[in-house]
Amino acid sequence: MRKVLEFIKKIFTIVKDWIVANGVEGALGLIAGFILWSFGYKVYAGFAFGVFATRNWDLAKNWVKGLLGNN
Repeated sequence: MRKVLEFIKKIFTIVKDWIVANGVEGALGLIAGFILWSFGYKVYAGFAFGVFATRNWDLAKNWVKGLLGNN
């Protein structure tokens, strides 16, 4: 039982840190994209997913820069 709780806490922390790093725009872009896509608004969903992808690209780019030591 203790391992399960530790696993849940670890997952919660990872998700929380991702949302904080991604910002409101990224998280809402993902949610809005799925909602719009489910209702058939594919073009608007594409814009929402584009916002989501842009925010995640910024995170990935900064992570790689940190690994390479470039500022």
